[in-house]
Amino acid sequence: MMVNGVKFNEYSSVVVSAGYDQSLRAWDCRSHSTEPIQVIDTFADSVMSVCLTKTEIIGGSVDGTVRTFDIRIGREISDSLGQPVNCISMSNDGNCILAGCLDSTVRLLDRTTGELLQEYKAHTNKSYKLDCCLTNTDAHVTGGSEDGFVYFWDLVDASVVSKFRAHASVVTSVSYHPKENCMITSSVDGTIRVWKT
Repeated sequence: MMVNGVKFNEYSSVVVSAGYDQSLRAWDCRSHSTEPIQVIDTFADSVMSVCLTKTEIIGGSVDGTVRTFDIRIGREISDSLGQPVNCISMSNDGNCILAGCLDSTVRLLDRTTGELLQEYKAHTNKSYKLDCCLTNTDAHVTGGSEDGFVYFWDLVDASVVSKFRAHASVVTSVSYHPKENCMITSSVDGTIRVWKT
């Protein structure tokens, strides 16, 4: 089975994988079992990305949904974005979810209500799994682009505040440092780069 993403819980006791087989699977890191402790298979297409809170597993799928599973009470909430979702990430305050979609749009959702709060455009994302995230202050959204650029948008008004050529080819991953003003990017050109912002 092809795995599209993995995340540890905050105690590093469980890891959750997002799979091409349309499922999220939770694995106990303390046991030597080859069987998952939980399988969530309500998606209709490949699950591309996963986020975790203390009590929830959140998955983004090519079926166009972001689904939140409350593991305490067994409840599922599904938000349909109408476009294939290839990346999700959570705001640092935990109140919002960013969803990168294959229509060259990053969408900001209220995590509690699912309300669409903002859309970020100008980059190209039609064929590749590209990451997006918020900066450590939650003031800006950043994401890679298929043209080799990294984009920064103002969180509130969605204007492009900065962009720069980061790689010779598609920028597949961006990750912003939790405290410092720097980030790391990777590309299909085979390079990983660290940037001061």
